[in-house]
Amino acid sequence: MKKSYFPLFIDISQKKILIIGAGKIALRRVETLLEFAEDIRVIAPRASKRIRQLHEEGRIRWIQDVYHAEQLEGADLVLAATDDMICNEQIMEDCRTRSIPANTSHKKELCDFYFPGIIRQGDITIGISSGGQNHQEVREARERLEAILKN
Repeated sequence: MKKSYFPLFIDISQKKILIIGAGKIALRRVETLLEFAEDIRVIAPRASKRIRQLHEEGRIRWIQDVYHAEQLEGADLVLAATDDMICNEQIMEDCRTRSIPANTSHKKELCDFYFPGIIRQGDITIGISSGGQNHQEVREARERLEAILKN
């Protein structure tokens, strides 16, 4: 029987978070993490208008480059969100050798943690996960819980 992941709420406000990739998934991660962290760095040779805007506003740091293992230096948490599966798997391997918790958008079996669906209302934060099994179910549960909390 496969064990479930333990839900853990930690303070990441002062942690160095690297997101490698700057596509739709990376942008969703960035926008969620902005509520919790101050040191978010996006590494990608190209970035969307929104990523560039967040960089220009000083809310994140966009490093216009391809991935190199040396960029992991000092990272506390890594999200591999490129459109290149081989690159994502290399990032995961490089993080493992450095004991850096990491997540990849393309293969849940490689993840050290799952990125939950998040609800924030006032002082309440709720994280929802299906263990990487059903993103649609998580989205629907998040929407139902948000409706309940609004009442």
